[in-house]
This record gives sequence, structure tokens and C-alpha cells, in this order.
Amino acid sequence: MAIDLYGKWRLEVVKAIHNWENRYVIDGASSGGGTFDGVVGPAKVVDGVHWKLRAEYRENAGEPWKESDMVIDAAPDRIDIRATIGAEDPLPQPDFEDIEWDARWQGDTLFEIPVRPFAVRILDLGQMPDGIFETAIGVYYMGVRVENHWGLAFGPDHVLDITPQSRAQLAARGIDVIGSFTQQELDMLGQKLSGTGISLEGLEPDRSRVFYFKIDVREAAPRKHEVTFSVTNRAGMADPGDPRRFQTKQIFVSSSYIDETTGQIVSEVQEGEIRVQLREVAIDRITAKKRRRRLDGSDGKGGGDKPGRRGRRRNPGVKELRRALDALLKGKDIDPCLIQKLLTCYCNCRDLPGFPGGGGGYDPSDPWGGGRDPRFPGDGKWQYPPFLAFPTRFDYTVTPTDPFEGQYGPLPYDDPWWKVLLIIIAVILLVAGMIAEAADIAYQDEDNVIGTLGAFQQDDIDAALCVIDTDRALAMNTVLDAQSDEDFLNPLTALNGMVTAVTGNVLTAAEVANLLALPFDDPQRKVFKSGATSGFTHGIMTALSPVGHPAASWSIDQLQITRDPAFDEPTSQPGDSGSVWIHTDTLRPVGLNHSGSADGSGDNATASLLEDVQRILNITI
Repeated sequence: MAIDLYGKWRLEVVKAIHNWENRYVIDGASSGGGTFDGVVGPAKVVDGVHWKLRAEYRENAGEPWKESDMVIDAAPDRIDIRATIGAEDPLPQPDFEDIEWDARWQGDTLFEIPVRPFAVRILDLGQMPDGIFETAIGVYYMGVRVENHWGLAFGPDHVLDITPQSRAQLAARGIDVIGSFTQQELDMLGQKLSGTGISLEGLEPDRSRVFYFKIDVREAAPRKHEVTFSVTNRAGMADPGDPRRFQTKQIFVSSSYIDETTGQIVSEVQEGEIRVQLREVAIDRITAKKRRRRLDGSDGKGGGDKPGRRGRRRNPGVKELRRALDALLKGKDIDPCLIQKLLTCYCNCRDLPGFPGGGGGYDPSDPWGGGRDPRFPGDGKWQYPPFLAFPTRFDYTVTPTDPFEGQYGPLPYDDPWWKVLLIIIAVILLVAGMIAEAADIAYQDEDNVIGTLGAFQQDDIDAALCVIDTDRALAMNTVLDAQSDEDFLNPLTALNGMVTAVTGNVLTAAEVANLLALPFDDPQRKVFKSGATSGFTHGIMTALSPVGHPAASWSIDQLQITRDPAFDEPTSQPGDSGSVWIHTDTLRPVGLNHSGSADGSGDNATASLLEDVQRILNITI
């Protein structure tokens, strides 16, 4: 029986006690392989991804070689493996000293967790977007991909676990590591428990697989949380505290809820929040109605008065009260009656079936016995197992925790995009049925919504289409002239006036090229724009070149603009993106401003030619 070895090993024959002829074969190695006499001799270094050590014997020169029995003893377990390998011919008293090797692995690692642990929904085994754990769903399988970087396959005593210190830290942060799995869950996940951890048995070097823990994040703060994993041997180790036995990884947690004061769905992360106002939702009403369950213990078919909206009793969470108090401490305007309502309802609801800490509770063996199943959402009267509820039209706003300057703000967890949180909200709607009354409550602050975003492209033009609310837009084809409340007062027509541009006839690249051939101070090279930050300012066209800001790629020419020496004003400042450069002499639109000087001086501006914007977005200006 051959011994499977992985990676680089140092092999030295230290005993050779046999009556018959012996030899050993190293097969499958990239270096150090071959057939060798079974005698004590100098050490050999053998390397390879996966190779075999096989001992053989024969009774005389006329007989064929036969495989010897072999064993490997790597105890006590240690990362830098020191093992004894023995071979034995078929004799009555085996001692495995016919050939004995001192074997030492030359590597220095044990395992790796190559990707961030990710959230898997228990109900449908679907992975959450970007693996983020959302408190509104609560309990998840936490998927942990483990790679074996050791010199041997992991055995039945090797265990992946979360360290006791890490479990305590997670518990203090509102994350509970649940130690219990049903046998059905273990069979479904294809894993075995070993103590408080998961058995790694059979995981070979350079192979990986996903193992699952179960965690409850309902009380967790929306932020990054660190989890420390360990790989240990329950049979004993020579190096239990070796730091190479531990890996610390982060998990991302978001928290979504319905803001009762606005009817918005709010998803919070450490970097800020995204608020979604549902306008339209596609709902599978048939499935929702068939599968709902009355929280009073009936099946909903026995008659009785149909409660109106006033009769609904919601079980408030401590989180809602905490959020309201936190907003108050931050100086935000809140309805003081909301705090009173939460406190009153919390005290009155504590004894309701299924309320956290109350006297009721859900019995999974008696689904109609009353009480709220914590896995599913409810409205205080009905419990809703998963059904299709998908948003088809909505508004959203992003509010960062810390204000920022310029075009680019913080990303959630410094990693995924804000739109991932929109996907999470969609998943919550789909899986948890979190529809409540959010879709039919008017948006609290309409001033935050200026239009509806349509087609967009960042590379080459950095432009987007937006249908602007008509009560906020200027008259078609007009821009503000210099205004008295702006920093730079150099109007084209009149202070506080308007400038009407020529429509349907943007300057083409060929026309711009002809203008650039004129002297620098020729009036026909002059342009102006009205920007959100700098206001009404002037500039001079200087070049056409495929150069723009580093957040996009540029394969077509961009219009380069510099300060007009006749005016002491910047060309473009952060916030001016989207303003239209207009040719001063003909009042024909020419470019869409998207960036300025990298050093913030305002000396230069870069714009996409409107001719290109029309072509790429398939529109007519």
C-alpha cells in the first residue's frame, strides 16, 4: 500500500531490517523520483504536487516484486510535519522496520481561506448578493472556503472551528454562532460535526471545499465584523498555539428595515444608508394567500371579523427604538410620539405569542399552534412564508455617514457598490416578503428626487440620460447667465439673465478642429458654461485628444478647455460635471463637461463632444 505525499519532503532511510530483498519507488514526483535500494543512506529531497512512496520486496531474484504494507505516523500533529513511515514484508510479527524513513515536510503553511466568508440563505440555499449578511433575514449558513496547504490530507481529527475568543467577540457584537445542526442539514450540506467545529476529513492538499457554520446576525451592527477560524487536531498537537493554525477574515453585515415615519425601506452599512421608496411591486398574490398562516393559531378559514389596518398589532423590535434614540442624539428631527409609541407597544406586546422574550413562542411541530416563526415576516396577524414580491419601480437615495467632496464618495465596506444594497433589498422582498405598507406611502422629501435615471455610459462619454421633473427644469435650450449670488459675475447677456442656445445643431468634431486651427485669442475659440459649483464661467478650446479622468477609459477625442485670460475665474470645479459648454460666437452646444484639473486649480476642463454623446446614447439634442 503506497503512501500519498504532497509537496516537498525530505526522506531519510534510518532503518533497514529485512531478510528478503527490498527496494522503494517514488512515483509521480516532479523531482527526486525513481527506484532506490532499501538500505540506510543519505536523505533525499522529493517534490511534486501529489506523489507516492511505495515499498517493495521479493523472495529471490527470480520472483516478481510485490508491494509491502506501509504505515505513516505523523503524531503528534504539527504544521512542519515530522513523520515516521514504515514498510513491512508479510511476516507473522509486523514491526514496520523492514524499511523505516524519517520524513519531514519542507513546507510551512497549513490552510488558507481564500475568499471572504459569505452568507447563504437557509430557506433556499441561495447566496446573498456579494455574500453580505442582512439582519432582516437573520439566520444564515456562513460559507467558508478552505484550501489545504499542508503536506498531507486532513484526517478525521482535523477540525475547522471558530475560536472561543472570536465567538465571544461576535456575541458581544450581536452575532450568535449557532452550534446545532439537524442531521438533515448535515446530510444536505455534506459535512460532519466534530465538537463545536466541522470535520475536514478527506480534504487533500491543493484542494478546497466550502464548509458551513450557522450564525444569527439579527442583532448585529451594520459594519465589518472579524471572525477568527482555526484548524486543529482533536487527537493532540505539538504546536496548538502556532499562528499558522489561525486565519482571521471579515464578514459584511447590512441592516434593513422599514422607516415607519416615511414608509421607506432603509438599508444601512457602516459607510451610510440607502433609502428606497417602492412605487410598484410585482406580487404573487395567489401563493402569498395560500401559504399565509394566522398568528392566533387558526388557519384563517374559520370566519370571524376581518381586521382593518387599525386592528393590526406589530411586534416592535428593540432596534427600532434604538434607531429613533440614536437619530435624536445626532440632532435629527424625529417624531417624539414615535418613541412613546414604541415604548408603549413594546410593554404591551411582551406577552404576545412569538414576541422575543414573551410568554408565547413558535412550536415548529405544531405550525397552527400560534406564535411567530422567527424565520418568516409577519404583519402582526398573518405569517408569510416566502413568495414572489419583486420591485419593478422605485426611487432611492444614498446618504453617506461622512460628507465628501468631489465626484466620488465612499463605497460600502470599501468593496462592493451601493447598488449591491439595492439587490439585497430586492432579495429581502423576494425571500422574506417584506412588503408591509411601504409601497403606498408618499415619499417624505420630494426635493431629494430630481428625475429618473435612464441609459448611461461612462467610458468615452461619461454621460447619462435623466428625465428631469418638469417643475425643476429650466425652459428648454436655456442656461442661467451669471447670477448675483455666484462667485464670478461676468455675464454674457445680463446679470441674473438667461442664455438661449441654438438647438438641433451641435458643433461637430470637424467644425471644432477647424476652430482649433485659429489663433489662441481668436473669439471663435471661446466657450461658456453654467455649472452647479462655479456658476457661469468662460473658457477657450485648446485641443481634441482621447484624455479624460482616470475613472473611465477613453478611446475617442475629448474637448480640452482652459481658462480664458480675459476673466479671472476657474474653468471647471468639482460639481460642474454635466454642464454643457456652448460656443460663444454661435450659441451652438459643443460639449458635456465631465472633469477638471486633477490638482483642483480649476485651470482646465474636459468635455465629451455632444456629437459623440448623441451617437453613443442614440439621442438627438
